[in-house]
Amino acid sequence: MLYPYKMNFKKRLKDIADFLQPYQRMWQNEIMLMYPNPIQDYPSDWIEEIILVKDKDLLIRLEKKEFQGIIQNPELLDFYVRIEELSTLQKIPELPPMPETPFSFLYVIPKKQHEIRKLAPFINQIYRHKSAEAVVDIGGGIGLLAQAMVNHYDLKVISLDMDGELQETGKRRHEKNAKNPDNKVQYHKIKVHSDEEAFKNILKPKMVTIGLHTCGPLANDQITATASLGVNTLINFGCCYHKLSKRESTQNLSSFAKSLPFPVDQSPFCLTLASRAHKKMDEKDFDFKIKVKLYRYMMHFLLTDEYDLPNCTSLGNTAHKVYDESFGVYALEQFERIKVIPRHSKEELDAYFVNVERQELIQKMLAAGLIRNAMGRLLELYLLLDRAIFLEEQGYKVELMEFFDESISPRNIGLVAEREN
Repeated sequence: MLYPYKMNFKKRLKDIADFLQPYQRMWQNEIMLMYPNPIQDYPSDWIEEIILVKDKDLLIRLEKKEFQGIIQNPELLDFYVRIEELSTLQKIPELPPMPETPFSFLYVIPKKQHEIRKLAPFINQIYRHKSAEAVVDIGGGIGLLAQAMVNHYDLKVISLDMDGELQETGKRRHEKNAKNPDNKVQYHKIKVHSDEEAFKNILKPKMVTIGLHTCGPLANDQITATASLGVNTLINFGCCYHKLSKRESTQNLSSFAKSLPFPVDQSPFCLTLASRAHKKMDEKDFDFKIKVKLYRYMMHFLLTDEYDLPNCTSLGNTAHKVYDESFGVYALEQFERIKVIPRHSKEELDAYFVNVERQELIQKMLAAGLIRNAMGRLLELYLLLDRAIFLEEQGYKVELMEFFDESISPRNIGLVAEREN
């Protein structure tokens, strides 16, 4: 294998499952939906520890899982330390940078630039090492990564996507910047599914399949199709794990995971937590996030206690400017959205919002949310470890590595699998 095999995936998966088991009611359930007892499963001294942190900069650091020097409670500190230990992965080794031209990243957002700069040299090295015949870019969109691999490394690349309009845009872009007129990205409008014959007919043993941010079950389709057809090499980055709940048999793929005494089977709320991004956040972003939660939680209290609607959780996206208004204005707009006739005036709703007991409960919920959020990376890693073990069971050697800066591209864990000779 190009990079030495280091991690015992089975041990790490079991260690994560054993760690998560006592906290199951925390990570499986959305805090708001546990109302009127939303924090009953959280140690009270942990909640009080977080509430004592008043400095916004420190709270933002906790959001980023930076707990050293902030958390003093020994048990809570052990909780954070163990999560950090179980989440640690090796990083991709530094490779010679991709050669660039002024056109390489024209109109390309910084996040995508960062991903291509890290990933394209790695794919090139794998391609040369395996004497591959082609790279198949799954869900490639307009083909920014595909074009970088063709233009800068002269690799043979096939880009698959269901969106024909995106592909046409990509073709026009490539016509303008193609370095080798005899080697251009081959675009195919194909549904990527493990049972789709047109997709499977594309794949050949001496290929590399690459899925950069394959949403939900699309990652599983790449993995299972690659393995069943004996394709030599796979590189996959999962994302949007909450979409896994829309299809059965998308978790615990490996026989090993299924055999565990406590296999982690994630609920839709849990999968959303696994998908949670850790973007850069300044004080303004933090203040807005807290305001959104204050209003959202208070609205849930109101609907549950005063309107007997405890399960009315889908309120849609609210315009930012509404949060500049009082809670009464926000609540009246939400009533209009869900087509419920309000029985409270704006003034009554504002008075409901400033109730001391409710405000104190929300502060405890926000503290519980920070504790719960810390487990998101472990839940993501559990899904990826299961996929890695599944591929091992299919005869592949596998690596899990951090490719990207998490603050730029939060779904930064790449699964690399090479079939053993």
